[in-house]
Amino acid sequence: MDALNVFIAIALIHCSLFFFDTVFKTCSHFPYIYFLKNTGLEVHLMRVKWFTTVFNRKIIKWGMDRSKFWTAWFNTGVIISIIILPIVMIAILRATFNIWTAGPSADSKNSPVLLEPMLPGVDIPFNELGYYTVTLAICTIVHELGHALAAVREDVQLYGVGMLLAFTIPVAYVNINNEQFESLPLRNRLRITCAGVWHNIILAALAAAILVLSTWFWAPLYNVNSGVYIKSISSNSPLRGQTGLLEYDIIYKINNCPVKNSEDWYQCILNTIHRPAPGYCVKQSFIQEYDESVPPIQKNNVVNCCTLDSETMGSLCFEYIEGPQGAPLHLPPHSCLPARAMINQSQNYCQTSHECSSQDTHCIKPSLDNVTKVCNIWFIINFAKNIPCFNVFTMLLQIVQIKRKMGKDVLFFGHPADIYRTVDVSDWVPKYSFLKPSIPESLVLLCKYITMFSAGLAVINVVPCFLFDGQYIINILVLYISNVIPYNRNIREALTLTITSIGTILLSINIVYLLINKYYYNL
Repeated sequence: MDALNVFIAIALIHCSLFFFDTVFKTCSHFPYIYFLKNTGLEVHLMRVKWFTTVFNRKIIKWGMDRSKFWTAWFNTGVIISIIILPIVMIAILRATFNIWTAGPSADSKNSPVLLEPMLPGVDIPFNELGYYTVTLAICTIVHELGHALAAVREDVQLYGVGMLLAFTIPVAYVNINNEQFESLPLRNRLRITCAGVWHNIILAALAAAILVLSTWFWAPLYNVNSGVYIKSISSNSPLRGQTGLLEYDIIYKINNCPVKNSEDWYQCILNTIHRPAPGYCVKQSFIQEYDESVPPIQKNNVVNCCTLDSETMGSLCFEYIEGPQGAPLHLPPHSCLPARAMINQSQNYCQTSHECSSQDTHCIKPSLDNVTKVCNIWFIINFAKNIPCFNVFTMLLQIVQIKRKMGKDVLFFGHPADIYRTVDVSDWVPKYSFLKPSIPESLVLLCKYITMFSAGLAVINVVPCFLFDGQYIINILVLYISNVIPYNRNIREALTLTITSIGTILLSINIVYLLINKYYYNL
C-alpha cells in the first residue's frame, strides 16, 4: 500500500469517527455521551482530542520534590533560552537575506539551512511514518511537561494535560490557570515560558548522546563498520538462487571497493555504474587451457565468441586489453572462459595490461551486450519502486563480484542498480545467530528523529512568533526592560507587537521557501 492510499484510509477513519460522533450526539445516546465525558475524548473533523487530570497528582509531586534542584534547573533554562534567542534570530535574518539576494534558483542544497521541514514521502520514507509520529508525540509531551512542572513549581494551578491528534500529527498541551500565571513576577513567568524550549534542548542532547554511544552500548552483541548484513532479499531479485546471496550473509567488498557500512554499500554500487567495468589480470596459461572460443560474431559493436552451450555453463566472452607492449601472437584477441573460475584465479583488477605485475599475466575484460532501455539509475536507487521509465538511455551490463565473509563470492551479471533495489542491508552485524539488527536499528533511527525534531521544536518555539513560546518570552523580556527603563505602555505594546510580527514574517518566509524548494527538487 503506497502513501496516498494510507493517507486516504486515515482520512476515511477520521470522517467515519466524526460521522458516528455526530449521529450519536444528535440522537442523545446517553452511554456514548457518558463515555466521552469520563474519558475526556472529543471528536472533531480530522481531529481527535483527549484531556485528562489523571497525571496531575504525579506532576505536582515531581514539581514539589527537590525544590532547590528545580529552581536551578528552570533558571538554567531561562538563561539558555535567552542566549539562543538572538542567535536564532540572526540566523533566520541571514537565511532570509540569502533568499532575497540569491533568489529561488539558487541551489539550496549547498547553502546552510537553519530550519528543515521533514515531510513523510519527501524527506522521510513512508515506511518510517511510525517513527515520525512517535517522535512528534515524545517531543511535544516533553515540551509541555516542562511547562507543567514549572507552573506547579510556581504554585500555578494545573487543570490537566491532553493530546490532540490532527490527522496524523500528535500535539500535547497543558491547561493551567492563566490568571495566576499573569499575576506572577516576571522572573517566575519567564521560568514557566522557557521551560518547554529548555526541555526540548535537553531531550535533543540526550538523544544525540545515545546516538553517539550506541555503537559502544551494543558492542557486546553487534559489530559495526565491519561489513553490511543482508536483512532481506526481494522475491524477484536476480541475486536469489543456489549461487546467489543469502539472508544473513555479511558483505565486505564489491569488486575492489571495500564495504564497511550501508553508506559504503551505496557508494560502491554507484561506482560500478559510473566507472568503467574492471578487467581481470589472468595468467596466459589459464586462458590457453580453458579457452572454448569460436569464431567471434560482432553484433551492435559487441563481440560474442561463446556458443550457446558455453554461455549456459557460465562462460563469457572476454577481450584482451592491449597494454604498452603488443600482445603475444599466440594470445587470441577474444577468449571464451568460465567466468567464475577466471575471476577466482585472477590476481587483481585492471584497466590496462601493464597494471598486471607478472609478465605472463594479461588484462582481459568481459564483452557484454548493451541494453537499449534502462530507467534512470539514480532514480531507481533512490526510490527503488516499480515505476515507469524516465530518462531512458543505453547502459552496459556488468559483472559485479560481491565478496562475503562466509561462502563463495557471488558473481552478479546485469544492472548494478538491481543489487541496491532488491537487497536490504544493515550496518549492524550480529555476533550471534539468534540476534537480528532490527532492535539497534530502531533505537538509532528513533534517536536521530528525536534529535532533529526536538532541536527543531526548540528553535521554532524560541523565535518571537505568534502562537509560539517566543511570543510570550519576548513579551516578558520587554516588560522586564520597561521596569528598568520606564517608558509609555503604548510604546511597550507596539514594540512587542513589532518584534513578534517581524519574527512571524521571517519564520514564515523561510518555511514556505524551503517547502517550495522541496517540492521543486522532488518533481
